Amino acid sequence: MEKRLQLFIDNQEIALTTGIFPDGAVWLKVTGKLPERAQLMRVRAAAMRDMNDFMLLAQLVDAVRHVTDVLVSHLELPWLPWARQDRHMVAGDSFALKVFARHLNALGFDKVKVLDPHSDAAGAAIDNFVTVPQEVCLLHSPTLARQFQQQALMLVAPDAGALKKIDAVARATGASEYAVLTKKRDVASGNLTGFALVSGDVKGRDVLIVDDLCDAGGTFIGSAQVLRDAGARSVSLYVTHGIFSKGVENLLSNGIDAIYTTTSFTSPALAHPNLELIDIAAIYGA
Repeated sequence: MEKRLQLFIDNQEIALTTGIFPDGAVWLKVTGKLPERAQLMRVRAAAMRDMNDFMLLAQLVDAVRHVTDVLVSHLELPWLPWARQDRHMVAGDSFALKVFARHLNALGFDKVKVLDPHSDAAGAAIDNFVTVPQEVCLLHSPTLARQFQQQALMLVAPDAGALKKIDAVARATGASEYAVLTKKRDVASGNLTGFALVSGDVKGRDVLIVDDLCDAGGTFIGSAQVLRDAGARSVSLYVTHGIFSKGVENLLSNGIDAIYTTTSFTSPALAHPNLELIDIAAIYGA
């Protein structure tokens, strides 16, 4: 069974039970034995989707601290919800990440460790924020680590906004070059147009598009078409956070040969011959 919320006290996992009351309110109980004192409380909250998930996290923290005197508290929050709403974009919208951060900060974690956050705004909004960078997550894929060691892949940044991250990935993997794409997005509608390859020769190359997240996948389908038109031999995709709201098949049948992603949001039970999942437990364990 998939565990989206886990508790570790001094590195020993403690059992939890959760449920929903008839009125829809969620509840949580720590069913494992809690000590009177502990050096470290570590909570891993994967695939947090809504405020019910946040309430379970908050109830867990309250339940533990009611029984146990904890010296240090760490939160492993692989997927940061509301990270894409990291500013006021149009009149009448909300800086939702900042709203969420206020609630999270009230829990008083000494460290909040997030995998490959969407923007630098997260570090400014969330107290004691620790970034686990994109290149660290990516290199936990045995397949990708091996291919980079063999210099078999060319990196591709999907847009100019990814240049800082793709440069760090290139240095970590030893890649000597990378290609850069561009696109246009309508802020109000979210529609994408104008895909183009602005730098890098991909002809005859096996390429890997690298980004932080994939939702429906329109960016990567459009990018794959441009790369294939430019002569790329194969097009693979790495995203730290795979939402895949239209399914991985939508990508794999529209120009993407293989997908690599972590289990930050994607269910560990998701399976496809052309999909490789990177376990968040291995990333945090390292």
